[in-house]
Amino acid sequence: MSKTERSLRKLPLTNSFDSDIVIKMDNLIRIYDNVLSENKCDYFVNKFEKHSELHEVQDCGLGKTLTLINLMATPGTPFRKDLNYLSNIFMESVERYKKDCHIKSFQFPDKFGVEAFKIKRYLPNTTDEFPEHVDVRDRSTARRFLVMFAYLTNNEAGETEISVKSEYKGKDYEISRKGSIISSSCKQGSLLLFPPMWPWMHTGIAPAKTAKYIIGSYLHYV
Repeated sequence: MSKTERSLRKLPLTNSFDSDIVIKMDNLIRIYDNVLSENKCDYFVNKFEKHSELHEVQDCGLGKTLTLINLMATPGTPFRKDLNYLSNIFMESVERYKKDCHIKSFQFPDKFGVEAFKIKRYLPNTTDEFPEHVDVRDRSTARRFLVMFAYLTNNEAGETEISVKSEYKGKDYEISRKGSIISSSCKQGSLLLFPPMWPWMHTGIAPAKTAKYIIGSYLHYV
């Protein structure tokens, strides 16, 4: 038996937890208000409805759906002139996010990509909803490292609920988990940012009375 194996065998295995051992972690979720103006939000909603020929239905699982437009789907996209504006606005908030979360320079890549912006619509009293999920699940999505969603409308309900484990208690290497829900209300012009990996499970709640519109993207490792 190796020295390491002997050391591990000495660690006590118990189902009891020492309440004095607590690790609290920043959940890395931030919500910024008034990132997009009311006029810009209305502009994107109206343009989405105007170009119904670009609408795609996304299967969200469990029989739930939504309708979207990929703003970069074709070379002749009618949203081409909007892309620089969106990139600049979103990146201003990313810089704020990095400061607020105390992200050090070596933690954030020097070079990164931006996934195609998409506008998504959820209609009330339909199958439009996004059940609990994560945004990195396979090799093709593994390059994502930051979620960015802006709300284009004010809605009753329609919030994004994020289930996070923000507190850990344990003794030695046994850890108990305490879950919590963070709700980001559907407030026009606000921007939600958080990591897309497996600890950040989230749900797109269905709107109650009027259609919900969001516009979003992800930052990519390159």
